[in-house]
Amino acid sequence: MRVVVTGGNGRAGRWVVRDLAGAGHEVVNLDLAPPPAALALPGEFCQVDLTDAGQVYDALAQYRPDGVAHLAANPSPTGHPRVSVFDNNVVSAHNLLQAAGDLRVPRVVYASSEMATGLLTDGVVPERIPFDESERRPSPNAYALSKYISEVVADSLVLASPSTAWVGLRINNVIDPDGYARFRDEWDDPSLSSANFWSYVDARDVGTAYRAALEGSSTGHEVCLVAAADTRARRGLRELMAEHYDGYDRVAPDHDDHASAFDCTRMRELFGWTPSHSWHDALDEG
Repeated sequence: MRVVVTGGNGRAGRWVVRDLAGAGHEVVNLDLAPPPAALALPGEFCQVDLTDAGQVYDALAQYRPDGVAHLAANPSPTGHPRVSVFDNNVVSAHNLLQAAGDLRVPRVVYASSEMATGLLTDGVVPERIPFDESERRPSPNAYALSKYISEVVADSLVLASPSTAWVGLRINNVIDPDGYARFRDEWDDPSLSSANFWSYVDARDVGTAYRAALEGSSTGHEVCLVAAADTRARRGLRELMAEHYDGYDRVAPDHDDHASAFDCTRMRELFGWTPSHSWHDALDEG
């Protein structure tokens, strides 16, 4: 399979590129600048500005991929003007998804975000834990809104391009394999990682999630949560939720106290994907 990966230089994108290439797929990385030599990324590179529809159409017409893995975006919910974050992410996603549909790319997997649920708005909590893809609230955050809009775009493109399968991955907070040391500070101050209910996902598992969805056989448009199986905390989720969310007590009785609040059953059922990596593999609890 030839796969175009957008944002292949990024924190998650580089692992998507590596995983796909390692599985024998032909990879073309579309990004704003060539990857640093130190990354040693496999595959071909093409410099493309995804906010320029002409460049996007030309790149996809040139490479005629069997699949598209879209990750390129302004990755930060803070530190940038809201209009810049929203415009960049929405225009890029629309250009790429529209072009992929028009050119009849068979499978498109794009990065939504855990923030598309709207739950990471201050003080907003899920109806229950664990929660699945049906959990959705409005959010004033420009990044969260831009990611949700990408799901709306894909919903609409199903009508125009029914031969293309669309998969949106609501990806959790991505942690590099060498980035787990920060968890130690969070153990001392759990408020540092309370916003997404102490969840995360290893960047390598993002790679396997994309490959599973690209190699899958779904139709239409599917949206799936992608998170590690456990929380990043040492303390139990029930205690932490009650402490940081005004006595929250709606954790299912049979829910493992150290399991993620995000229910990724849909990814497993549709694509056979489960996360393989945990902070326990990188850190001791001492």
